[in-house]
Amino acid sequence: MKKLPVELARYLLVVLLLILLTITLGPTGAADYPLVIQDQFGRAVRLNSPPQRIVSGSPGNTELLFALGLGERVIGVTDWCDYPPAVKGKPRIGNIAPLNIEKVLSLRPDLVLACNLNGKEPVENLTELGVPTFALNPVSFSAIIEAIRLVGQITGQEQQAAELATAFISTIEQVKRKGQATEERMKVLVAIGDNLQDLWTAGSGTFLDEVVTLCGGENIAAGLGFSWARLGMEYILKMNPDLILTELEPQVFLEDPFYKELTAGRKRQIYQIDVDVFSRPGPRLIEALNELVLLFEQAAR
Repeated sequence: MKKLPVELARYLLVVLLLILLTITLGPTGAADYPLVIQDQFGRAVRLNSPPQRIVSGSPGNTELLFALGLGERVIGVTDWCDYPPAVKGKPRIGNIAPLNIEKVLSLRPDLVLACNLNGKEPVENLTELGVPTFALNPVSFSAIIEAIRLVGQITGQEQQAAELATAFISTIEQVKRKGQATEERMKVLVAIGDNLQDLWTAGSGTFLDEVVTLCGGENIAAGLGFSWARLGMEYILKMNPDLILTELEPQVFLEDPFYKELTAGRKRQIYQIDVDVFSRPGPRLIEALNELVLLFEQAAR
């Protein structure tokens, strides 16, 4: 039996090794399917292939999907999804809660990206009907970062997700350092609503509470045992906030006999924020955090 020339033998050996590596590792940068990953509800979710028809169950989910370059794969969103502008032409599935399961099914998704706002029952119902449903529970900055990485993993966009998560972590660390450097923690009132007579404030467990603390402030509603509630005038007067964050025009407060006499009113430290950005666990929080910490620094001077 003739022996193969040395060079040819070496060449064939290299080709064989490359084939074995391809079989073992799969395509570079791609996840192995079928894929089984635990979502943030603690459920094991199986995906047989990369999802191509995704329905989003919340505005935050929609913003995340677009930020990861998955806009073309999104084939359904809620009535509350209004960002980025490209989402306007997407089919609507109705409210965030309860999810309209019939509308979701009519779109024939191969992935529903749900969240804590949708509730557990619709998530389980969709799963029982054979629709892969992956639930996010981004109730804190650490949970948002985990959610970004999970969505990147289940959609095959791991590199984009890693970059976005890194940007989030970097921003949080920078803002935290600046917040900790403040000599005095300002008392902050979060006032959300479309008029002075119907204002709600953010308590513990909300992004706005975490944002205020991160930036070096003290949320006057923290520790009161609620996420969202109305505060009485007596309590606001007692706490006498140094700064007010609101979705209203600041002038509305400055013209009110009660609010204009608070420290925040007298110092004209009443700032308008985009509540959609600060209440959605989405990528726009990165820019918003940087802007807000600068605002706190300005007020502290």
